[in-house]
Amino acid sequence: MKTKNLLFPIALIAVAVIFQSSILINDSSSIAGDVNIPEDVKSVLDNKCNGCHNMEAKSDKAKDKLLLDKLGDLSKAKLIAKLGDIGEVAGEGSMPPEKFLEQKPEKKLTEDEQKLLVDWAEKTADEMLN
Repeated sequence: MKTKNLLFPIALIAVAVIFQSSILINDSSSIAGDVNIPEDVKSVLDNKCNGCHNMEAKSDKAKDKLLLDKLGDLSKAKLIAKLGDIGEVAGEGSMPPEKFLEQKPEKKLTEDEQKLLVDWAEKTADEMLN
């Protein structure tokens, strides 16, 4: 009889723990999932970056550095770090790499596109920190 009396409280605690865990998981992913990508930035990312930085791309090196289609899955801290990386490489003009641009020169970021990506990455990271 005592065992039956303990089953309900244990089950209740288990449900509460699972529920709380799902809230924590959803909160951390929704923080990253809330990253705002304006249409002009999305257009640049789609046209100039996404070809190499997505799950279906051929280059493992590019996928290891950045997966644009998985930004929403990152924790807040990792997303802020990735935004910093995006701003840095866009500002330096080191992406796309020269070897790639020899084959596809149309993928080179213009100065306006570089500035757009840098400004967006910095602004978004700053907003996430505050």
